[in-house]
Amino acid sequence: MLPIHFLNTRGENKGIPLTLYSIGWEHQVYMNRPVGFPVNQVFLTKKGTGVFRIFGLGELELKAGHVLVLPAGVAHEYFPLTKSPWQLGFIGFEGNSVNPILENIGLKQPKVMTVKSFSSLWSYVEKLWQIAKKNENDAVMNASVSLYSFLLELRKLEETNSESHINSAEHSPHENIRKIVNLLHEHYDEPLEMTSLSSLAGFTPQHFTRIFRKMYGLTPYQYLNKIRFEKAIFLLKEEPEWHVHEIAERLGMETNYFIRAFKKKYGVTPGVYRGK
Repeated sequence: MLPIHFLNTRGENKGIPLTLYSIGWEHQVYMNRPVGFPVNQVFLTKKGTGVFRIFGLGELELKAGHVLVLPAGVAHEYFPLTKSPWQLGFIGFEGNSVNPILENIGLKQPKVMTVKSFSSLWSYVEKLWQIAKKNENDAVMNASVSLYSFLLELRKLEETNSESHINSAEHSPHENIRKIVNLLHEHYDEPLEMTSLSSLAGFTPQHFTRIFRKMYGLTPYQYLNKIRFEKAIFLLKEEPEWHVHEIAERLGMETNYFIRAFKKKYGVTPGVYRGK
């Protein structure tokens, strides 16, 4: 089931309370969304195990048969937890009535759910995918009806899940490191000294870097730059009127350094990247 971005161009979605944005499933790899996703999403694990890290809140583990509802604009990252493939399905959706609908059925906050019949719920995903793939004249309306039915079915099939809460960092042996990661995501546009961060975490700079790399696969400085460049990509796409120096300033970076570093990472300057 290949991912499909269902971006309708017929203008038929005006006034429709729910509209499909994207749908599909894949063997999920590491993904970082420092500014969240533009629409609401539902994730469904068919096989394997993965972790969603919700910045500022904590972590949620998704095993086979688990479903996660993630509101739009929530900063997060996610990655497989085991060597075996993490088969993750997803549905992205928006609309004028999304927020009240999700609130009325109790799905407004990040939440992991187990369901009584995962196969029954997955059949709705397959139906939606077929509608999006064919993209016929009445696809937007049909997708809206099926999407609403899917959300109601999800609420109906929900079971109590003792693991649905976000794991508190206070019970983690690396609580302070996780707090530093949240700080990086919240203050990436400010001058952050690694020595100050290591002191804040209660470690020497060397020990801080060693533990951080073990947990996240990057040094703290590399992780900070990763956040900044992903934010840069977002701004280059979403803010076409912004000059490069404005984006650099928004990231807390000097303009010439930003341009050089961007070109080193992506092979082109920010201006050329935007043009493509």
